[in-house]
Amino acid sequence: MQPTFLPWLGYFNLIHSVDTFIFLDDVQLDKRSWQTRNRLFTGHTVNWVSCPIQKASRNTRICDAYISHNTDWQSKLIKTITYSYAKAPFFDDCAELLSVIHDAPTDTLSNFNQHIIVFIASRMGLNVNFITASTLQCGGKKSHHLLALCKAVNANNYYSPRGSKNYIEEEGVLYSALDSVEYQDFVPKPYSQYHCSDFESHLSIVDAAANIGWNATKQHIIGHK
Repeated sequence: MQPTFLPWLGYFNLIHSVDTFIFLDDVQLDKRSWQTRNRLFTGHTVNWVSCPIQKASRNTRICDAYISHNTDWQSKLIKTITYSYAKAPFFDDCAELLSVIHDAPTDTLSNFNQHIIVFIASRMGLNVNFITASTLQCGGKKSHHLLALCKAVNANNYYSPRGSKNYIEEEGVLYSALDSVEYQDFVPKPYSQYHCSDFESHLSIVDAAANIGWNATKQHIIGHK
């Protein structure tokens, strides 16, 4: 799975469901994807928060994408979250995450995202072996690349977000080489949100941490498979 910027609950459900989680950071960067941004309440409306990236070629890999420091984006992000969630019931849990955001490495996008994801997983007691794809030096495209990664970590079972199903089924590579290929089905249950009465789904996990705290957030995550 690509290292996502402040991921949503489903990302951590995927982490919970596997023994080894590979950060797929050796694939092409998409500056307008979840790799660089996510959704939060800012004030009383849902808006994007993001991480600025230096100008890069079209074929730049996520692991080679460097963060831009033309603005004090890190402090702005922390202030935006603080201003928006300061009155939420579990802001103290959220503030713990803000400290991690402040201290996270800001050289590459991949390092920044991974640092935060690993902290959140550890904070909720999600025990998994994290591996970074770019360190494995595996070749191939799409399914062939995924298979090479599986072989590199001696994995015979592959668990994937459902969004990848079409090309995995079309290529058929993983089905013939592995013991099993399964797909995630995660639909988040509504939880109380300070900003609104109607549940707004698919926001960054920051929203859940601030509204219901780490313990309840974990139950929302592990209660699905």
